[in-house]
Amino acid sequence: MSTDTRTRILDAALEALPETGLAGLSVGKLAAAAGMSKSGLFARFGGQDALQNAIIEAAIDRFRDQVIEPARAQKGARARLETLADRWTDWLLLTRPCPILQAAFEAPGLTPQAAETARQSRRDFTSWVERLARIAVAEGGLAAHTDPASFAFRFEGTGLATQSAGPIQGRDDAATLARAAFSDLFKAHS
Repeated sequence: MSTDTRTRILDAALEALPETGLAGLSVGKLAAAAGMSKSGLFARFGGQDALQNAIIEAAIDRFRDQVIEPARAQKGARARLETLADRWTDWLLLTRPCPILQAAFEAPGLTPQAAETARQSRRDFTSWVERLARIAVAEGGLAAHTDPASFAFRFEGTGLATQSAGPIQGRDDAATLARAAFSDLFKAHS
């Protein structure tokens, strides 16, 4: 399959997710949006499991480009965490809703491979935040009393609250609240 065709299909799928969810994504609608037949779409992906998995992986790739890599580019674990908080807030408020979180919440209704990809993505993110917190403590960027697992849990909780306040509830002050919550988290561990 050409990269352009694959990209067109995955772009159409990610555009449809806010309305349909991943489990409810109609293959017919997706095929029409991508300008192809249902059988042509399935022929390119080999079935529902591969299609759902490819959609989640496309979202993960975009997340990596827009959120993870800018954080990795920073010097020091604290700066990486702060950039991660800032970029994740932007991502959560602009992607409406976050396709990765959406897939993780929908995991029971997804195919087994897609459900595991979604869950593993969330585990990897939380583990990375915890690892960065541990490094930040060792570097002196976070207080010695910081428990990395608790820090990662609160970091994750702030992101989930941001997703709820912004895309789900439609609050205009979601960005302000998110940035203040992340700021408070860092202050509590300085």
